Amino acid sequence: MTRRRAKVLSTSTDELPPRARFRRALRLCLLSAVAPGSAQLAVGNRWVGRVALGLYALGLVALGWLALSYRDDRAGLIGLVTDPDVLQVFRFGVAAVAVAWTALFVDAWRLARPLQLTRARAAVVLVVNTALVAGVLGVALYASQVSNAGRQAVQEVFTATTTSPPLQGRYNILLIGSDSGKGRTGIRPDSMTVVSIDASTGSTVLVSLPRNLEDVPFREGSPMRQLYPYGYNCGSECLLNAVHTEAEGRTDLYPGAKDPGLEATIDAVEGVTDLPINYYVMINLRGFSSLVDAVGGVEIDVRTRLAMFGHDDLDQQRYIEPGLQRLDGNEALWYARSRVQSDDFTRMGRQKCLMSAMLDQLSPQKVLLNATDLAKSGAQLISTNMPSEELGEFADLALKARSTKIRTVSLVPPLISVVDPDYAQIHGLIKNAIRASERSVGASPSPSPSSSPSADATTPTPGASPTTPTPTTPSVPTPSPTATPDESGAQANNVEDLAAAC
Repeated sequence: MTRRRAKVLSTSTDELPPRARFRRALRLCLLSAVAPGSAQLAVGNRWVGRVALGLYALGLVALGWLALSYRDDRAGLIGLVTDPDVLQVFRFGVAAVAVAWTALFVDAWRLARPLQLTRARAAVVLVVNTALVAGVLGVALYASQVSNAGRQAVQEVFTATTTSPPLQGRYNILLIGSDSGKGRTGIRPDSMTVVSIDASTGSTVLVSLPRNLEDVPFREGSPMRQLYPYGYNCGSECLLNAVHTEAEGRTDLYPGAKDPGLEATIDAVEGVTDLPINYYVMINLRGFSSLVDAVGGVEIDVRTRLAMFGHDDLDQQRYIEPGLQRLDGNEALWYARSRVQSDDFTRMGRQKCLMSAMLDQLSPQKVLLNATDLAKSGAQLISTNMPSEELGEFADLALKARSTKIRTVSLVPPLISVVDPDYAQIHGLIKNAIRASERSVGASPSPSPSSSPSADATTPTPGASPTTPTPTTPSVPTPSPTATPDESGAQANNVEDLAAAC
């Protein structure tokens, strides 16, 4: 502030010409916005001004300290801003700051002596001051709503307290699309994908499991293995997605478990993939659309015309047309689930494309702008055994994964027979995909996901010559010139770069 302006502010209003009074009034209002308490320090109660400016400076120093402290610790920063206790303190702190700042604005308006201005000039000062107050209160209200919604979502969804450290340098997370509906007994997982993430680089491999996989083995030590020592081979109805219903309510097998069917499903997935599962995330497919709507839709290159109706409502005849489309929540759900004029294996590829698109398009800025809606949809959308203290770590890994190529392995024909699957071959495929993913980002390969002989990449196929190794690297299909759009869309099932295939 120049000496001339300081003199104008400190001079009695009665001694100033009308135009100078007007400018003085505006400056007092604007000073309260830029540096709270400065108006009082200049012409009002200096004790109030010093306290307000001191607290303001202290706040700036605290923000600077946080920025420096977490400059190289993105995971720690995300963990801090998702901690329920921190969010609660922040909420009350924002409310207190908003009330105090508003009081300073009102006092600045009083110090401006609006009654000594002309009506027009007094109106201008009133509008400016009111706009500044509304801005402060609006930002405070939004911040309070976001922090409260985030706190409630974290407390409702991330209720677990047990953490699981990375195993052999990787986190393995099971994503389950749950589908419990009319005419269905229990929960039948509609889709299952294991996300294997390098704990240091974020390199990611998506392993998709067909829901109709047969003879699935249970991991060693599983209670279900006692019932089915040779795999879940009790007939054509004993598929992977039926394991949940089979074990539902079996607290005798899983004492103390909230959902024995889910525990059995995890045991089956571990047996199929030979990967130990750190956490599961169960996604309510009927609530998935709210997540997509919360971020304004998702942009997808639709390869072929997709039906938005099931076999029971063929009369509706609604479609998602081919081309680059921005899908709303309902359309995105049909994109992921449609099976009319398609099949399970093709839609598995579409589901991975949808995951890739959401990961790429869900920027931190978009999350911040839609934080309240995201928090509400998250509470309706997922259940998980991931504790809240792991949120920072996995959010950071998700941001790292955006800059790496996502590899995919899908256990689908013709690579894998779902009726008579070779699980030794499956273990080798997954192990090699993980190794290739680590090499692609310059990381040294971590130890094998399993030391069991079944994970050996050269395990022979039953009936084959002892010198003939089982293929272990998933081939990357190349669409032929005559490939149908639907066939081309299935290329995302086994690829080295998911984004390029989609």
